[in-house]
Amino acid sequence: MKKYIKVLKDTALFSGVTEEDIEKMLDCLSIRERNYKKNDIILLAGTKVDAIGVVAEGTAQIVRDELDGERTILSELMRADIFAEAYVVAETAEIPISVIATADCKVLWIPFSKVVVYCSFTCEYHRVLIQNLMKLIAEKNILMNEKMRILSQKTTREKLMCYLNDYSEKVGKNKFKIPFSRSELADYLSVDRSAMSRELGKLRDEGYIRFNKNEFEIL
Repeated sequence: MKKYIKVLKDTALFSGVTEEDIEKMLDCLSIRERNYKKNDIILLAGTKVDAIGVVAEGTAQIVRDELDGERTILSELMRADIFAEAYVVAETAEIPISVIATADCKVLWIPFSKVVVYCSFTCEYHRVLIQNLMKLIAEKNILMNEKMRILSQKTTREKLMCYLNDYSEKVGKNKFKIPFSRSELADYLSVDRSAMSRELGKLRDEGYIRFNKNEFEIL
């Protein structure tokens, strides 16, 4: 588990905690490591989760399967990303989302009970973890509100430009690579893929954007 100290240090959950102090906490936190193959289900909607997930290697997606059979991509998970924390804190009986591996990946599971129970050696750091956890949940709530703003746009064109402008602002560049394939982007925006492809072509022809696969430039 010591080989993942650097990954844990890079997470929002362990912000402000040194690698030396993380090493001291490893036994206390009872972190479990699990390997998943591409397309494996990491978490399944309708089940209960009692541990916070950390992506140590690889990538995954948080998705929601709708009643009509459509799948909505809620977010992309990469190295050092945290997931399931809100459902763990809320003690949700049946989580409404699934987490799917989009590449071979390793996940570190941190039992929530170990985060909130202070031990005699690392009380100060448990307090920091709890503070970071509350901040993380608040920040993700803000991000979800931002996504709702994108989805509230009336047309596919407006959703595309809202997403691309937001992503450009996030990375601080006019030229960037998004974490979605064309099909995944359509799922993320909850739009028809063919209609989205047509709008992308129009935006390119009208001089608003350039793109090649998942690489975009706002002009």
